[in-house]
Amino acid sequence: MLTGMGIVFLFLVMLIGAVKLMASCVTNFFPEELPATAAVPVPTPVSTGVTPTVTAAITAAVHQHRAK
Repeated sequence: MLTGMGIVFLFLVMLIGAVKLMASCVTNFFPEELPATAAVPVPTPVSTGVTPTVTAAITAAVHQHRAK
């Protein structure tokens, strides 16, 4: 039993080492490319909330549901 657990432990240690080795190879051979220019944030329109048309539709739907 001790031999089996030792073999499994060694396999897991080698697996972790292989994964770390592959990760370092990927970062060395394929470095992350940085953008050439800084991106200018695009202003987004400010939402004022729910429009009156949507409020009316929700109110009518709730009223119709309660009437059933």
